[in-house]
Amino acid sequence: MSHPTRTRPLPFVSLVVLAALGAAAQQPPTSPLGPVSPTTGMVLRDEVVRALIHESSGDRIHDNVQRISLLARDTQGGYAEAAVWMKAAAEAAGLQDVRLEAMKDGPQWRATRGELWVSGPHRYRVTSYADQPMALAGGSGSFEGSGLELVDVGTGMQDADYEGKDLKGKVVLTRGPPGFAVRRGVGQRGAVGVVSSYSTPPWNAPNRIDGDFPDQVGWARVSSSLLPPGTPVPFAFMVSDRQGRELRAELQAGPVKVDVSVATETFEGHYSIVSGVIPGTRTGEEVVLTAHLDHYKPGADDNASGSAALLEMVRTYTVLIRRGVLPPPVRTLRVLWLPEFEGTRDWFSHHAEDPVRRVANFNFDMLGASLTRAHSRFMVTYTPDWNASFVNAVSESTVAFMNRFNGVAYPPRKDFRIGSVTGSRDPLDAHMERYSRGSDHQLFNDYRIPGVSFTTWPDDTYHTSGDKPELVDPTQLHRSAFAGLASVTVAAWAEGSGALELARLVAVHGARRVAEDEFRARRDLASAPAAELPGTYRLARAVVRTGYQREREALRSCVPLGAPAALVQAMVKALEAAEAQALKRLEADGKARGASLKEPAPTEAEKRARAFVPRRVKGQELASFDEVAGKASPEAQPRVAAVQAAMTAAATALRERGEGELRFFQLPDAIASYADGRRSVADIREAAYAEYGYVFPVEALLDLFGVLEQGGIMTRAR
Repeated sequence: MSHPTRTRPLPFVSLVVLAALGAAAQQPPTSPLGPVSPTTGMVLRDEVVRALIHESSGDRIHDNVQRISLLARDTQGGYAEAAVWMKAAAEAAGLQDVRLEAMKDGPQWRATRGELWVSGPHRYRVTSYADQPMALAGGSGSFEGSGLELVDVGTGMQDADYEGKDLKGKVVLTRGPPGFAVRRGVGQRGAVGVVSSYSTPPWNAPNRIDGDFPDQVGWARVSSSLLPPGTPVPFAFMVSDRQGRELRAELQAGPVKVDVSVATETFEGHYSIVSGVIPGTRTGEEVVLTAHLDHYKPGADDNASGSAALLEMVRTYTVLIRRGVLPPPVRTLRVLWLPEFEGTRDWFSHHAEDPVRRVANFNFDMLGASLTRAHSRFMVTYTPDWNASFVNAVSESTVAFMNRFNGVAYPPRKDFRIGSVTGSRDPLDAHMERYSRGSDHQLFNDYRIPGVSFTTWPDDTYHTSGDKPELVDPTQLHRSAFAGLASVTVAAWAEGSGALELARLVAVHGARRVAEDEFRARRDLASAPAAELPGTYRLARAVVRTGYQREREALRSCVPLGAPAALVQAMVKALEAAEAQALKRLEADGKARGASLKEPAPTEAEKRARAFVPRRVKGQELASFDEVAGKASPEAQPRVAAVQAAMTAAATALRERGEGELRFFQLPDAIASYADGRRSVADIREAAYAEYGYVFPVEALLDLFGVLEQGGIMTRAR
């Protein structure tokens, strides 16, 4: 038979141990930051790095990429469905105060039918909106017609493409961007619609050309602004390169006629921004995380991947905080899913004056493309030189760690391997890239909030029907999410001693970056012809000075986080001493060339550039050169044309030098962003050279800031 268990009093030592364990269990988790790790090179503690890797999941992200990509988020209805789903998913993931913030009402478009048929005895359907939403360009007008003659205009980008062709009442076939055919073929020559096999935007042209992927359908919109007032909005069908070739082959055999049935409507409505927070312990400070939720169907990489990765980051944080692995963040994490550009503009229109200091923005756009199948690579942008921040060193250290432990298919350190169960074993080759625009981080930078963007670029399926979930790699999604988690954790949790360790990390990475700046300056000086030596020497000095100024500002950005000002100032002083030595080495290089370094007297344009100190008008932070140029008076048009010609020449030179297309995306606005009320146009010219390595003509910059001043978005500090 069994005997009842007798209880005995615990010895005193055991009581002490239990009390200690209980007290330890009640202690809040320690800061995730520590000294620079000798293993990872980051200021995150190694156990936190492991937790971020192994709690996050690329497989979960991929599941949600598939869900989001089922919706056509380039229409108000499809986007609204995606936003409602994301709100519920974010709440389930633990995000707090999740809400849909309605954007301003505006004209919306939707299609209920869109079919293109080749008529005749062997009538067949070419394409259908129901089968492929990208087949009908957004904004297309309604139309019913049969037996319409199809006329090929080639690329349709030049007037010569239309010479001798009667287009009235006919349908234009083009392999160029449909906007040209809408303007010239419909607006000027009376065509009723367009069929285009174009699929490669200019900024992706170095990576693929039409015909490389013959079954991709491109994404396009029809704009009424291309038409004379009162002209009915035409339809535009998008077909693949293969379908375009088939139609042209039929035209070689004789006339081709098509039947068109399109039903669309416009109405007033709005998109919404999904907003939520992970609350911080310090009031009035935020780190903002963004991903654009809009885009075509399927739009898996662009940008279901960024939206789904951001959702997984939220889930990872809330789980680790709930488990006590992480304490609550010091700064509130503000998480935004929104329409690209327009959503961010709208959000700033309501929140720019919030009594909140926004420390940094981390933007997630196109994260998941398979590096091998899409011929892509993972990259993180720096902030622009004029908006220096600690986030650059944080991103650098994260990328270096990821490369070191994931550069082979079977890394020996499995605890630091970032991969997914259903993903690839692609070696990682991640890169830091100089600042480029092209996603929502640019708008945060324009508001002087340091913003970096995480992306995979280029992408063979960009803005086409080929952007499908099966070409998105769960392993790459996992790596991208970790890169975001590691960087955001430092920005949101740094305080006190952790902020000081961050400043030390910034100093270490700053030393490497200014060494690269000096290398470039001395190389430029070494390669300059003797006659150009004085001007090159001045610009080379600007490269060095700009680099050191950038790193000093990055160090100072650690002080508001809690780094002791005196210790940070000592690091700044060390940089000042190093800058003086670098400039002496540069001078020695110049003198060794045996030519005079004395600059010639400034030209009249250079004198005006030194006297012109532009400053952005408050409230016009996001106004663009294109907006101003579109409204410029006839008297200002020559200056607008001069700026456009100079920027085209700059883009051509940068392209020929091997720079990526995104580096000079919206280049006039990138240059205009240097205006801070302290730099003269001459100073901006030198700073732009330091950023881009290109000498912008001083006359063109005077025209640029003159046009912006006339447009009301710039004023003169003096």
